[in-house]
Amino acid sequence: MPKTAIAVVTDHRYLPAACCQLLSTRQHLASTNTAELFLLCCDVQPADIDQVKRFFASRNLDVTVCVASKLADRVRLVGNRWPRAAYLRLHFDHVFGPEYERLIYFDSDTRVLAPLAPLLAANLNGRPVAAVHDFIYYLTGNIRRRRRDLFLAKDAPYLQSGVMVFDWPATLADGVLARARRFLEDHPDRCQEAPDQDALNAVLEGKWTPLDPRWNLHETYLHFGGRHLPFIEHYTSVKPWSRRRPKAWDKAAAWYRSALAGTVWSGFVEPQSLFDRAATRLHYAKFRYSPRIRDLLAARTPIVLDALGVSRLRNEAQPLPWAPRNRAHVEIMTEALIAEAEGRTQTISPPERVLGASAP
Repeated sequence: MPKTAIAVVTDHRYLPAACCQLLSTRQHLASTNTAELFLLCCDVQPADIDQVKRFFASRNLDVTVCVASKLADRVRLVGNRWPRAAYLRLHFDHVFGPEYERLIYFDSDTRVLAPLAPLLAANLNGRPVAAVHDFIYYLTGNIRRRRRDLFLAKDAPYLQSGVMVFDWPATLADGVLARARRFLEDHPDRCQEAPDQDALNAVLEGKWTPLDPRWNLHETYLHFGGRHLPFIEHYTSVKPWSRRRPKAWDKAAAWYRSALAGTVWSGFVEPQSLFDRAATRLHYAKFRYSPRIRDLLAARTPIVLDALGVSRLRNEAQPLPWAPRNRAHVEIMTEALIAEAEGRTQTISPPERVLGASAP
Protein backbone atom coordinates (compact mmCIF):
# COMPACT_ATOMS: atom_id res chain seq x y z
CA MET A 1 0.00 0.00 0.00
CA PRO A 2 1.44 3.47 -0.93
CA LYS A 3 2.75 5.40 2.05
CA THR A 4 2.75 9.12 2.77
CA ALA A 5 5.09 10.91 5.18
CA ILE A 6 4.56 14.39 6.62
CA ALA A 7 7.70 15.98 8.04
CA VAL A 8 8.48 19.06 10.12
CA VAL A 9 11.97 20.14 11.22
CA THR A 10 12.99 22.25 14.18
CA ASP A 11 15.64 23.15 16.69
CA HIS A 12 15.27 24.07 20.37
CA ARG A 13 13.98 27.57 19.64
CA TYR A 14 11.02 26.45 17.53
CA LEU A 15 10.14 23.20 19.33
CA PRO A 16 6.79 24.43 20.73
CA ALA A 17 5.76 25.80 17.33
CA ALA A 18 6.76 22.57 15.57
CA CYS A 19 4.73 20.49 18.03
CA CYS A 20 1.74 22.77 17.45
CA GLN A 21 2.22 22.47 13.70
CA LEU A 22 1.93 18.69 13.89
CA LEU A 23 -1.08 19.01 16.18
CA SER A 24 -2.81 21.18 13.57
CA THR A 25 -1.79 18.68 10.87
CA ARG A 26 -3.26 15.73 12.73
CA GLN A 27 -6.48 17.66 13.40
CA HIS A 28 -6.97 17.99 9.63
CA LEU A 29 -6.12 14.45 8.51
CA ALA A 30 -8.99 12.08 7.75
CA SER A 31 -7.58 9.34 10.00
CA THR A 32 -4.44 8.20 11.79
CA ASN A 33 -3.73 5.92 8.81
CA THR A 34 -3.66 8.75 6.29
CA ALA A 35 0.02 9.62 6.76
CA GLU A 36 2.99 8.98 9.04
CA LEU A 37 4.07 12.05 10.98
CA PHE A 38 7.73 12.90 11.61
CA LEU A 39 9.51 15.56 13.66
CA LEU A 40 13.20 15.95 12.82
CA CYS A 41 15.20 17.88 15.41
CA CYS A 42 18.71 19.21 15.79
CA ASP A 43 20.44 21.35 18.37
CA VAL A 44 18.17 20.08 21.14
CA GLN A 45 18.77 18.53 24.55
CA PRO A 46 17.45 15.18 25.89
CA ALA A 47 15.10 17.12 28.17
CA ASP A 48 13.63 18.83 25.10
CA ILE A 49 12.85 15.48 23.50
CA ASP A 50 11.23 14.25 26.72
CA GLN A 51 8.90 17.25 26.64
CA VAL A 52 8.13 16.70 22.96
CA LYS A 53 7.18 13.07 23.54
CA ARG A 54 5.09 14.08 26.55
CA PHE A 55 3.25 16.65 24.44
CA PHE A 56 2.43 14.13 21.73
CA ALA A 57 1.45 11.39 24.18
CA SER A 58 -0.93 13.66 26.10
CA ARG A 59 -2.70 14.53 22.84
CA ASN A 60 -2.69 10.98 21.47
CA LEU A 61 -0.49 11.97 18.53
CA ASP A 62 1.55 9.24 16.86
CA VAL A 63 4.70 11.11 15.75
CA THR A 64 8.13 9.65 15.06
CA VAL A 65 10.69 11.95 16.68
CA CYS A 66 14.17 11.84 15.12
CA VAL A 67 17.19 13.66 16.54
CA ALA A 68 19.10 14.37 13.35
CA SER A 69 22.42 15.46 14.85
CA LYS A 70 24.54 13.62 12.28
CA LEU A 71 22.60 15.18 9.41
CA ALA A 72 22.95 18.61 10.99
CA ASP A 73 26.70 18.10 11.18
CA ARG A 74 26.73 17.91 7.38
CA VAL A 75 25.10 21.32 7.05
CA ARG A 76 27.24 24.11 5.67
CA LEU A 77 25.73 27.37 6.84
CA VAL A 78 25.36 30.23 4.38
CA GLY A 79 25.70 33.35 6.49
CA ASN A 80 24.40 33.42 10.05
CA ARG A 81 20.75 34.32 9.56
CA TRP A 82 19.34 30.80 9.37
CA PRO A 83 19.93 27.96 11.88
CA ARG A 84 21.04 24.47 10.93
CA ALA A 85 17.48 23.15 11.23
CA ALA A 86 16.44 25.24 8.22
CA TYR A 87 18.74 23.15 6.01
CA LEU A 88 17.60 19.72 7.20
CA ARG A 89 14.97 19.33 4.48
CA LEU A 90 17.79 19.29 1.94
CA HIS A 91 18.93 16.03 3.54
CA PHE A 92 15.60 14.17 3.52
CA ASP A 93 17.02 11.74 0.98
CA HIS A 94 19.13 10.36 3.86
CA VAL A 95 16.02 9.89 6.03
CA PHE A 96 13.15 8.69 3.85
CA GLY A 97 13.39 5.78 1.45
CA PRO A 98 11.52 5.00 -1.79
CA GLU A 99 8.82 3.12 0.14
CA TYR A 100 7.10 6.50 0.54
CA GLU A 101 5.07 7.58 -2.46
CA ARG A 102 4.50 11.10 -1.16
CA LEU A 103 6.40 13.28 1.25
CA ILE A 104 4.83 16.49 2.52
CA TYR A 105 7.02 19.11 4.16
CA PHE A 106 5.72 21.87 6.45
CA ASP A 107 7.72 24.69 8.03
CA SER A 108 7.35 24.76 11.80
CA ASP A 109 5.79 28.25 11.62
CA THR A 110 2.83 27.06 9.56
CA ARG A 111 -0.63 26.17 10.89
CA VAL A 112 -3.10 23.93 9.05
CA LEU A 113 -6.66 25.25 8.93
CA ALA A 114 -8.39 23.03 6.36
CA PRO A 115 -8.68 19.29 5.55
CA LEU A 116 -5.42 18.07 4.06
CA ALA A 117 -6.83 15.39 1.74
CA PRO A 118 -6.69 17.62 -1.39
CA LEU A 119 -3.06 18.54 -0.70
CA LEU A 120 -2.02 14.94 -0.15
CA ALA A 121 -3.69 13.98 -3.45
CA ALA A 122 -2.47 17.00 -5.42
CA ASN A 123 -1.72 16.37 -9.10
CA LEU A 124 1.97 17.05 -9.66
CA ASN A 125 1.58 16.80 -13.44
CA GLY A 126 4.51 14.44 -13.80
CA ARG A 127 6.92 16.67 -11.92
CA PRO A 128 8.77 15.70 -8.74
CA VAL A 129 7.62 18.66 -6.63
CA ALA A 130 4.62 20.92 -6.07
CA ALA A 131 4.72 24.19 -4.13
CA VAL A 132 3.16 27.63 -3.92
CA HIS A 133 4.59 30.66 -5.72
CA ASP A 134 6.41 33.02 -3.37
CA PHE A 135 4.45 35.83 -4.92
CA ILE A 136 5.80 38.62 -2.71
CA TYR A 137 8.74 38.57 -5.13
CA TYR A 138 6.42 39.23 -8.09
CA LEU A 139 4.50 41.97 -6.27
CA THR A 140 7.61 43.94 -5.28
CA GLY A 141 9.88 43.42 -8.28
CA ASN A 142 12.43 41.47 -6.23
CA ILE A 143 11.91 38.50 -8.56
CA ARG A 144 14.22 40.06 -11.16
CA ARG A 145 17.11 40.05 -8.72
CA ARG A 146 16.43 36.44 -7.66
CA ARG A 147 16.37 35.29 -11.28
CA ARG A 148 19.73 36.91 -11.93
CA ASP A 149 21.32 35.53 -8.77
CA LEU A 150 20.08 31.97 -9.30
CA PHE A 151 20.72 31.76 -13.07
CA LEU A 152 16.98 31.42 -13.76
CA ALA A 153 15.23 32.32 -16.99
CA LYS A 154 13.81 35.84 -17.24
CA ASP A 155 10.25 34.52 -16.91
CA ALA A 156 10.93 31.79 -14.32
CA PRO A 157 8.59 31.44 -11.33
CA TYR A 158 9.94 31.23 -7.79
CA LEU A 159 8.56 28.76 -5.23
CA GLN A 160 8.00 29.23 -1.50
CA SER A 161 9.50 26.22 0.25
CA GLY A 162 7.51 26.38 3.51
CA VAL A 163 4.95 23.89 2.14
CA MET A 164 6.13 21.31 -0.37
CA VAL A 165 4.65 18.14 -1.84
CA PHE A 166 7.17 15.62 -3.17
CA ASP A 167 6.59 12.69 -5.47
CA TRP A 168 9.21 11.00 -3.40
CA PRO A 169 10.46 8.23 -5.73
CA ALA A 170 10.69 10.80 -8.56
CA THR A 171 12.53 13.22 -6.27
CA LEU A 172 15.04 10.53 -5.34
CA ALA A 173 15.50 9.47 -8.95
CA ASP A 174 16.05 13.05 -10.06
CA GLY A 175 18.57 13.75 -7.30
CA VAL A 176 16.84 17.04 -6.48
CA LEU A 177 18.16 17.39 -2.95
CA ALA A 178 21.71 16.33 -3.75
CA ARG A 179 21.78 18.90 -6.57
CA ALA A 180 20.39 21.58 -4.24
CA ARG A 181 23.10 20.85 -1.68
CA ARG A 182 25.72 21.06 -4.41
CA PHE A 183 24.33 24.40 -5.63
CA LEU A 184 24.63 25.79 -2.10
CA GLU A 185 28.23 24.61 -1.87
CA ASP A 186 29.15 26.04 -5.27
CA HIS A 187 27.23 29.35 -5.03
CA PRO A 188 26.81 30.39 -1.38
CA ASP A 189 27.14 34.05 -2.38
CA ARG A 190 24.00 33.75 -4.54
CA CYS A 191 21.87 32.14 -1.79
CA GLN A 192 22.13 34.72 0.97
CA GLU A 193 18.44 35.55 1.13
CA ALA A 194 16.87 32.16 1.86
CA PRO A 195 19.63 29.58 1.28
CA ASP A 196 17.67 26.32 1.17
CA GLN A 197 14.78 27.90 -0.74
CA ASP A 198 17.11 29.59 -3.21
CA ALA A 199 18.96 26.33 -3.87
CA LEU A 200 15.70 24.46 -4.45
CA ASN A 201 14.55 27.10 -6.91
CA ALA A 202 17.85 26.91 -8.75
CA VAL A 203 17.65 23.15 -9.33
CA LEU A 204 13.88 22.85 -9.78
CA GLU A 205 13.44 25.33 -12.62
CA GLY A 206 10.81 23.79 -14.92
CA LYS A 207 10.38 20.85 -12.53
CA TRP A 208 7.76 22.03 -10.04
CA THR A 209 3.99 22.35 -10.25
CA PRO A 210 2.21 25.37 -8.72
CA LEU A 211 -0.22 24.68 -5.88
CA ASP A 212 -3.22 26.78 -4.97
CA PRO A 213 -1.68 29.68 -2.98
CA ARG A 214 -4.17 29.09 -0.17
CA TRP A 215 -2.00 26.09 0.81
CA ASN A 216 0.70 28.53 1.89
CA LEU A 217 -0.78 31.97 2.47
CA HIS A 218 1.96 33.93 4.14
CA GLU A 219 2.03 37.40 5.61
CA THR A 220 1.86 39.24 2.31
CA TYR A 221 -1.68 38.04 1.85
CA LEU A 222 -2.67 37.88 5.51
CA HIS A 223 -1.86 41.58 5.92
CA PHE A 224 -2.95 42.90 2.51
CA GLY A 225 -5.53 40.45 1.19
CA GLY A 226 -8.77 39.29 2.65
CA ARG A 227 -10.96 37.74 -0.01
CA HIS A 228 -9.70 34.19 0.50
CA LEU A 229 -9.44 32.09 3.64
CA PRO A 230 -6.12 30.27 4.02
CA PHE A 231 -5.90 26.48 4.03
CA ILE A 232 -2.52 26.90 5.72
CA GLU A 233 -1.26 30.08 7.35
CA HIS A 234 2.48 30.73 7.21
CA TYR A 235 3.93 33.24 9.65
CA THR A 236 7.03 34.04 7.63
CA SER A 237 8.19 37.08 9.57
CA VAL A 238 6.55 38.15 12.83
CA LYS A 239 5.19 35.13 14.70
CA PRO A 240 1.87 34.85 16.57
CA TRP A 241 3.83 34.03 19.72
CA SER A 242 5.89 37.24 19.51
CA ARG A 243 5.00 40.26 21.62
CA ARG A 244 5.27 42.35 18.44
CA ARG A 245 2.54 40.36 16.68
CA PRO A 246 -0.09 42.36 14.75
CA LYS A 247 -3.74 42.36 15.77
CA ALA A 248 -4.48 40.06 12.82
CA TRP A 249 -2.55 37.37 14.73
CA ASP A 250 -4.76 37.50 17.85
CA LYS A 251 -6.75 34.37 17.02
CA ALA A 252 -3.62 32.47 16.08
CA ALA A 253 -1.94 33.55 19.32
CA ALA A 254 -4.95 32.32 21.29
CA TRP A 255 -4.78 28.97 19.48
CA TYR A 256 -1.09 28.49 20.28
CA ARG A 257 -1.67 29.52 23.89
CA SER A 258 -4.47 26.96 24.22
CA ALA A 259 -2.50 24.21 22.47
CA LEU A 260 0.46 24.70 24.83
CA ALA A 261 -1.52 25.10 28.06
CA GLY A 262 -0.35 22.78 30.80
CA THR A 263 3.08 22.21 29.22
CA VAL A 264 6.50 23.60 30.05
CA TRP A 265 5.94 25.87 27.05
CA SER A 266 2.82 27.53 28.46
CA GLY A 267 4.62 30.89 28.34
CA PHE A 268 5.75 30.49 24.72
CA VAL A 269 3.18 33.06 23.54
CA GLU A 270 4.58 36.29 24.93
CA PRO A 271 2.26 38.74 26.71
CA GLN A 272 1.63 41.89 24.73
CA SER A 273 1.54 45.30 26.38
CA LEU A 274 -0.23 48.39 25.10
CA PHE A 275 3.18 49.75 24.10
CA ASP A 276 3.90 46.58 22.11
CA ARG A 277 0.55 46.88 20.35
CA ALA A 278 1.12 50.55 19.49
CA ALA A 279 4.65 49.91 18.22
CA THR A 280 3.37 47.05 16.08
CA ARG A 281 0.65 49.20 14.54
CA LEU A 282 3.21 51.87 13.70
CA HIS A 283 5.52 49.29 12.13
CA TYR A 284 2.82 47.84 9.90
CA ALA A 285 1.52 51.27 8.91
CA LYS A 286 5.03 52.14 7.75
CA PHE A 287 5.33 48.74 6.03
CA ARG A 288 2.02 49.17 4.25
CA TYR A 289 2.20 52.75 3.09
CA SER A 290 5.89 53.54 2.53
CA PRO A 291 6.03 52.11 -1.05
CA ARG A 292 3.06 54.24 -2.11
CA ILE A 293 4.47 57.37 -0.47
CA ARG A 294 7.84 56.82 -2.15
CA ASP A 295 6.23 56.33 -5.56
CA LEU A 296 4.15 59.48 -5.09
CA LEU A 297 7.17 61.54 -4.11
CA ALA A 298 9.26 60.17 -6.98
CA ALA A 299 6.52 61.15 -9.44
CA ARG A 300 5.60 64.57 -8.07
CA THR A 301 8.23 65.96 -5.71
CA PRO A 302 11.48 64.00 -6.18
CA ILE A 303 13.36 66.82 -4.45
CA VAL A 304 11.93 65.50 -1.17
CA LEU A 305 13.58 62.15 -1.82
CA ASP A 306 16.83 63.97 -2.55
CA ALA A 307 16.59 65.74 0.80
CA LEU A 308 15.95 62.41 2.55
CA GLY A 309 18.89 60.76 0.80
CA VAL A 310 16.62 58.30 -1.02
CA SER A 311 17.42 57.47 -4.63
CA ARG A 312 14.87 58.60 -7.21
CA LEU A 313 15.38 55.32 -9.09
CA ARG A 314 15.02 51.87 -7.58
CA ASN A 315 18.23 49.88 -7.46
CA GLU A 316 17.14 46.37 -8.37
CA ALA A 317 20.55 44.94 -7.49
CA GLN A 318 19.47 45.47 -3.87
CA PRO A 319 16.34 44.19 -2.10
CA LEU A 320 13.39 46.42 -2.95
CA PRO A 321 10.73 47.36 -0.37
CA TRP A 322 8.90 44.17 0.59
CA ALA A 323 5.44 45.74 0.89
CA PRO A 324 3.10 45.47 -2.12
CA ARG A 325 2.02 48.80 -3.53
CA ASN A 326 -1.65 48.18 -2.80
CA ARG A 327 -4.24 45.57 -1.81
CA ALA A 328 -5.60 45.33 -5.35
CA HIS A 329 -2.28 43.94 -6.59
CA VAL A 330 -2.33 41.26 -3.90
CA GLU A 331 -5.85 40.16 -4.77
CA ILE A 332 -5.18 40.19 -8.53
CA MET A 333 -2.08 38.06 -8.08
CA THR A 334 -3.75 35.61 -5.70
CA GLU A 335 -6.80 35.19 -7.95
CA ALA A 336 -4.56 34.56 -10.96
CA LEU A 337 -2.47 31.94 -9.15
CA ILE A 338 -5.58 30.14 -7.88
CA ALA A 339 -6.91 30.00 -11.45
CA GLU A 340 -3.54 28.70 -12.67
CA ALA A 341 -3.45 25.97 -10.02
CA GLU A 342 -7.01 24.92 -10.82
CA GLY A 343 -6.21 24.68 -14.53
CA ARG A 344 -8.65 27.44 -15.48
CA THR A 345 -5.84 29.38 -17.19
CA GLN A 346 -2.61 28.53 -18.96
CA THR A 347 0.69 28.79 -17.08
CA ILE A 348 1.29 32.46 -16.27
CA SER A 349 4.68 33.43 -17.64
CA PRO A 350 6.10 35.52 -16.17
CA PRO A 351 3.73 35.50 -13.19
CA GLU A 352 4.02 39.24 -12.60
CA ARG A 353 2.46 39.99 -15.99
CA VAL A 354 -1.01 39.62 -14.41
CA LEU A 355 -0.39 43.04 -12.88
CA GLY A 356 -0.21 44.53 -16.38
CA ALA A 357 1.34 47.92 -16.89
CA SER A 358 1.36 48.49 -13.12
CA ALA A 359 3.80 45.62 -12.47
CA PRO A 360 6.69 46.68 -10.21
